[in-house]
Amino acid sequence: MHNPDAPSLAEVVGDIHDESYQRYARLVQAYIGAPVALVSFVDDHGQVFPGAIGLPEPWATARSTPLSHSFCQHVVAADGPLVVSDAREVDFLRDNLAIEDLGAIAYAGFPVRDPSGRAVGSLCAIDGEPRVWTESELAVLADLAESCTTEIRLRAEGERAARAEARASRRDEHSRVLLRFSERFAAGRTVVDVLDAVHEVAESVAGAVRCAVALVDGEQVRWARAEPVPGMPDDMWSPRALTEVEWPGVRAVAHRETFLFEDADALADVFPVMRGIGGPGATAIVPVSTRTATLGAVVLRWAAPRTFDTDLVDLLAALAGYAAVALERATLIEGQQRIATVLQGAMLGTLPAVADVALDAVYAPALETDRVGGDWFDVLPHPDGSLDLVVGDVTGHDLHAATLMGQLRIMLRTLAWENPGSASDVLARLDAVALGTRLDATGTVVLVRLGPAGSDGARDVRWSSAGHLPPVVVRADGVTDRASSDAPDLPLGLPHALPRTERALRLAPGDTLVLYTDGLVERRGTSLRASVDELLRVAAVHGAGLRAVDLLEALAPGGTADDDVAVLTATVGAPA
Repeated sequence: MHNPDAPSLAEVVGDIHDESYQRYARLVQAYIGAPVALVSFVDDHGQVFPGAIGLPEPWATARSTPLSHSFCQHVVAADGPLVVSDAREVDFLRDNLAIEDLGAIAYAGFPVRDPSGRAVGSLCAIDGEPRVWTESELAVLADLAESCTTEIRLRAEGERAARAEARASRRDEHSRVLLRFSERFAAGRTVVDVLDAVHEVAESVAGAVRCAVALVDGEQVRWARAEPVPGMPDDMWSPRALTEVEWPGVRAVAHRETFLFEDADALADVFPVMRGIGGPGATAIVPVSTRTATLGAVVLRWAAPRTFDTDLVDLLAALAGYAAVALERATLIEGQQRIATVLQGAMLGTLPAVADVALDAVYAPALETDRVGGDWFDVLPHPDGSLDLVVGDVTGHDLHAATLMGQLRIMLRTLAWENPGSASDVLARLDAVALGTRLDATGTVVLVRLGPAGSDGARDVRWSSAGHLPPVVVRADGVTDRASSDAPDLPLGLPHALPRTERALRLAPGDTLVLYTDGLVERRGTSLRASVDELLRVAAVHGAGLRAVDLLEALAPGGTADDDVAVLTATVGAPA
């Protein structure tokens, strides 16, 4: 079971009284009705319960047991679910002390995994009486375990990004030499930001007339930022193998060596390939290095010969130091953002194929956040040919918001599947479950229920909005309008006693329904009504059959700085 290279149990679990894991235990109890629900993590020494409902004392206070009292260890060892109706009748469980001390008779547990995919614990339901677990109960438990695993991964990635950014920030603090541009480098979140800062500092502070930046890419050096040079050959800025040390930029990287040449002749004496290239001025080639790796090199050229005094040498060293820290930070942040974006996409899932409805959806993260957020879309087909469409927006634009979104999405899918009635009734039930399980989430959602296609291909639609913008309807003839001009009901997550309302419309073949979050239309300095009017205008231009990506490209090209965006379109009577 033990893997010395894997994260420790303490690193995976965090706080033994963790509200997020406690919420999963409450969800298990709420959906399955088991007396005991646990989020359990197991190692060679025992098991701990950062999420626990219904445990007897002293275990409820201790939040841990030895392995002698653990069913969950078998989930981890088998790397798969363990489902038993009566543990007393199972050979490898009948002597387990959890039966007598914890009253564990019936058990259903599914593995939760750390970021490496290793099973480290179990999300489980326990009953003190023999019990046959139903398929629907096990399906809900499996979904919640997957959601718990996703939270572990998102939390780990967020902590890793935070640690990386903290390390980079601490290194920044140690250098005070270039105070004029320290903030410029610290503000860079992308590699392009850092390259811009290097170029700006090289010219405005160091006085260079040209600046080029080379970055290590595997076993070669590529020029990430360069410009034309007098007398340069056609392949001047081509990628170079790290063995081509006749070129100054490559040698600076390969040998982690700084070169300072007061004029062109001095440069050509050491690097003959540079003779006649770049004019008569001085040249500096400075490696960009951390303690463990060389990331690249900066090349500066001046218009005229010059000496390199102590101040200039210190300035160049500080420039390279700031660039190294900023590049390392930007590379880590971009990597974490890519991972987070992939995880967000995994939580959103893929659109199902529906025979006579063309579906399209798109999600775009806010540009100035962790590249994840609380916006989501979902489509749930039903066996009778009806179809649920959902777009929602949990407050926040970070990993925490994405985690809450994943939990709400699972709640809503489960409730929508089990309750074929009105859309307003489903949202009312979602209110009750979210508040009852103390899910600390607020936000908006619109649920649209498309009835089965009639003989003429049309579909009756019932929809309800919890504080969300109304859908937009694009008729087959190009006429567009809001599905309703009435004010929506209260958002999710707010205690209230008001009934949720439902509205109806009918979609004929060729009609398109558009669901979207406010990030698509809200703009500073523009009223929301005017912004939605602009959406109607753009939709009319594209006409019936428009896709979600069409609206994103027209209204939020490249995403928006302040808010993430989710758009879902459904065209009735069209092939999938």
